[in-house]
Formats: sequence, structure tokens, C-alpha cells
Amino acid sequence: MINYKRFIVLFCLLLVLEVCLILSPYPALADVERVPLNLDLLKERINYPHLQDGLLNIDLTYFIVDLTSENSEFKEQFYRQIQNRLNHSDQAIGLDFSHSLIQGDFISSRLGLSTVLSPEALPQNLTITEQKIIESYQQFSTKPVANMSSVILFRGSLKLNETLLTGKVYFKDTLFLQKVEAKKSNFTQAVDFSYIDFGRKVDFTESVFGDNANFYRTQFQDKVTFDKVEFLGESVFNYSRFQQEVDFSQATFNKVANFSHTSWLSIVKFIEINCRDRILFSNSIFSKLVTFLNSTFEKSIAFRYVYFRDLLNLKDVKLLGIMDLSNAEFLKGKAINIAGFTFDSDGAKVLGNTGKLGRFMYLNNLEGNETVLRNFIQNFRNLEQISDANEIEYKTQTLRQQQLLEQIIRTPYQEFWRLKFIERVGYWLFLNLLLLLSKYGTNFSLMLGIGLISIGYFGLLFWLVDRWRRRFPTPILPSRYDSICMFTSGLSLLGIGTIEIFNSAEYPLITLVCLSFILLPIPLSLVSFIYERGRYHDLIESSYFLLDGAMRQLQLLIVRLPVIPEFHFFRDRYTPLVWERRWNWLNYYDFSLNNFMKLGFNDIRLRDQHLPGLISALVWYQWILGLLYIVLLLWTLSRTIPGLNLLIYLK
Repeated sequence: MINYKRFIVLFCLLLVLEVCLILSPYPALADVERVPLNLDLLKERINYPHLQDGLLNIDLTYFIVDLTSENSEFKEQFYRQIQNRLNHSDQAIGLDFSHSLIQGDFISSRLGLSTVLSPEALPQNLTITEQKIIESYQQFSTKPVANMSSVILFRGSLKLNETLLTGKVYFKDTLFLQKVEAKKSNFTQAVDFSYIDFGRKVDFTESVFGDNANFYRTQFQDKVTFDKVEFLGESVFNYSRFQQEVDFSQATFNKVANFSHTSWLSIVKFIEINCRDRILFSNSIFSKLVTFLNSTFEKSIAFRYVYFRDLLNLKDVKLLGIMDLSNAEFLKGKAINIAGFTFDSDGAKVLGNTGKLGRFMYLNNLEGNETVLRNFIQNFRNLEQISDANEIEYKTQTLRQQQLLEQIIRTPYQEFWRLKFIERVGYWLFLNLLLLLSKYGTNFSLMLGIGLISIGYFGLLFWLVDRWRRRFPTPILPSRYDSICMFTSGLSLLGIGTIEIFNSAEYPLITLVCLSFILLPIPLSLVSFIYERGRYHDLIESSYFLLDGAMRQLQLLIVRLPVIPEFHFFRDRYTPLVWERRWNWLNYYDFSLNNFMKLGFNDIRLRDQHLPGLISALVWYQWILGLLYIVLLLWTLSRTIPGLNLLIYLK
């Protein structure tokens, strides 16, 4: 019985141990003991490469490879034997240094084959597939060999996973036909990967570059991964070309990162990167999406003269320095996503071309982004880029209008008669009017177009009711000359105003419809009632409009009312318009200008005797619209011309 209990206890212990081994992570490869590589071991591994991922590899994992000058004899034999094996093989053989320690400088020219990318110079032992790959490269040429520079051809894959390299790494002018892996590697000194052509995937995930990393004029033909890489020194990628997807997610740049004059042909991910120094993208081209989601920039980031063919995602970016987008070009209307963008210091700024940058920024919703929009508005105002600040303000109110509309739609019908719902609907309608008629006080050209249409339209109506009185029994009609002048000038003003609206408004047709609801129903109804009832009053052959001949000057008539005072001395100063004068038709536009803009050349008013009430109502309707227009116009000018309202600079 005792033996049986011991057996059960032993079985349970073994079961627990097995479960722990299964659940516990694989022991860290860095903790595995490395052994020094000698010539005997090197010869054995070279002669017996192992098959991995369908390719032959010389297994040099878990070794201490001493390539220092103190071990020069082994160093020379190491490079000579590996180079002979790689370059004289009929099939590609790779190198696997994973989990090894490489001491001393690591040089690709001592491993690969120096050749010229020309048909007559290529090695004869290349496979047909390799030849086709080489011929597809841009550097491949049929020119004479004497006019071409040589490159280092590396036929097999190179693996440096979890490898520690204590010396410098020189891989300049190398052409890799297979993938390069360096996951969790540690490059303690400077690395030189300049003028390299990576023909297959490149993976430096979680690697550390302890010194400067030089990727100058490097060609990446396949996917590139620098995920969670730490660059402790300067990183140089300028004039490089990335053909496929690039991933720098969670990378850390401790010093200057230079990506200027680069070409990015696919999606680029700089997600959650941390830049502790400057990062430069000037004169680069991004063909597809580039995202800096949740990234931090402690100093400046430069996008000067960058061409974006797709979206620039700056969502949740934290900026402590200066972001320079000067002379950047954007192909799409919604090109810069600024949702969650944060200015994390007093010196944080976003620079760009005035009147251009704000137009390309966008948000999908207002909720949670009110502070973002306020910060951008203040940023542009501090930089005196008023048009960009106004553009952001307009987009803010557009999002607010959409938010209100969603709230109105979601409101249950039982609450339709509550005061809160009525106020919400009223504010939504008022906000729509401001957005359609002035872009929320940010577009003077739009206001000018509306003013031209209104003045011309009412001037034509005033001329019509004053001159076109009746046809029977005694015709009181305008001359043909007056009719031609009025209709031609009226249509011209309407046309110019409409063109201005189409050039300025975001939704010109909707703006014109909104303006039509204001200008057409009431005035046309009054005019139709006038002609339906007819006019049978005294002074039927005299103009309804009186002119003060003593006031022939440009004047501002804000407080002036459209009807002359009821005092007989004033009647002596005002005389009716003379219909027979050749240029009399201009007086109707002058009165419309006075009544609408409170600005004119003459003091023209309505008479106070024998005046049909409908005509008076028509004039007062324009006068009220003019007051509202003046308020909206002054508000617009105060937002578009900084000197009219200095308070916009105050925080």
C-alpha cells in the first residue's frame, strides 16, 4: 500500500512538472551557452549545410565568432572558406548566425561575390530564377562592363536573429537575392547598409542599433519591418526607396532620423513611434497611406515639399516641437486626419502654407475632439494664418451641425413639443443658415456674391413696381431703353453673384436654394398682390421714390429709415425721380444699395403720401434683410481681417 502511495505521489509530481514545462515560455535563447567557433567546427558546418525553409543554410548558431584583429588567422580563414563555399555552389546557400556573438567588424564584401550587373559579367553558376531576379533590377544594364561599378552579390539568406555584434557592420553596395532577418539583434557599433538592394523581405524586429545606422540610397523590394527597433544613434534613410509595405511601429529614434528624398510606394506604418530628436521627411513621396497613430515627437518633424497621394494619419499624435508641412502637396481633399492630436508643450506648432493646410485637415466626429480643434484654431491664429484658423472653425461648426442633426433624428416623437427639442431644432436651422450663407463667418467672397444677388434682385423689383404701373386705360410703362438696361444689368448682377457663390461655397446649389427661400416667396407674393389688386391712388403718374438733391455724395446711412419723415419741410427737400432721364434706372440700384447695405451715393427714400402698403412692406422687408446682412458681413470681416477684431488673438 505504501509503494502504491509513493507511485501516485511520483506520478503527480511528474504531471505537474510536465504542465509547467508546457505552460512556461521557451527558455531565452540568449541564456543558452555559446561555444567559440574554431576552424574544425567551421569546416564541418560549411561542408554540411542544413535545409531550412526550403533553402540550404550554413548553421553558425550559438557560436562566439571572433573576427577581431587579434585573431587575424581565424578571421582570414573564416571569410575565405565561407566565401568559397557560397560563391562556387550551384545553388544558393544562406548564413545563419542566430543567437551568436560576433566580435570584430562584420564585412559583406568578404562573404559575397563581387560582380557587375551586366549579362557578360554574371557568374555562370547562377540559377535561371536568380538570373531573372537580377535582370529585373534597375541597376542591371547591358552597357559595357568598363563603364559600370561592381556590387557584392549575396545569393542566400542572412539570419542574425538574437545576434550580438560588437564591431562595425559593413554591407555597403550589396545585392541580397534572399530575405534578411535580424530579429532581436544588437548592433553595438555603427552599421553601414548604404547602396544596398534588398530583393526579399527585411526584418529587424526588436533589434537595437547602438550607434549610427546608415541605410543611404537603399532599395527595399519587398516588405520591410523595423517593428520595436531602437535607434540609439543617428539613422539615415535618405534617398531610399520602399517598394512594399513598411512597418516602423513602436520604434524609438533617440537621435536625428533622416528620411528625406525617400519614395514610399505602399502603406507606411509609424505607429506608436517615439522620436526624441528631429525626424526629417522633406522632399519625399508617399504613394499610399502613411500613419503616425499614437506617436510622440519631442522635437521637430519636417514634411517640407512632401507629396502625399493618400491619407496622412496623425491621429492621437503628441507633439512637443514643430511639425513643418510647408509646401507639402496633397492629392485628396481629406488628406490629414487630426483626431486626438495633442499639443503637449507651449512650443508645439504646426506650420504650413497659409490658406492651404487647414483645408486638408479633417475629423470624422466632434465628440472628444473639441479641444483638438480649439488648439489648431489657436495655433493658426498665433501664426497669423487666419484663413486656416477659419477653415478649422468652419469644419468644427459643420461637425456640430451633424451632431445636432443626429440628436434631432434620435429624439422620440413624444418629446417633439418640449422646449429643449424646439430650441435644438431652432439652433440647428440657424447654424445651417450661417454655414450656407457665410461658411460660419469665414468667407467674404460668399457674402459678396449674396449681396450682389440681393441688391440686383430688389433693384429690379423696385423698378418694376415703380415703372410698370398699368396698360389700361392710360399706359404707364417704362421705355424700351429702360427695360433693356434694367434687365441686362439685373441679370449681370445675378450672374456675377451666382458665379461668386459657385466659386466660394462648399455646396453652391444648396446655398442658392437657401437664398431663394429668403428672397423669392415674400417679395414675389407682395408684387403679385400689387398687380392683382391694381393701383388707383392719387399721384399715380409720379414715382414712389423721392430724391434729396442736396445729398449727392457717398455716405453711410446706418440709422436712416427708408421712408421720409412725416414733416412737411422734408417734403420740400425731396423730389420724385424723373422717369424721362436717360440714366434714371440707376437710381433703383442706388436705392437698393442704400436700403440693403446702408451705403449709397444719393439719399433716395419712399414717399409718405399715397403709397400702397404692399410697396412699403416690400421696401421694409429688404431693409430688415439688410440689417441682418450687415451684422453677418461685419462678423465675417472681423474673422477674415485680423485688424478688425484683435480679440481673436487672445486665448
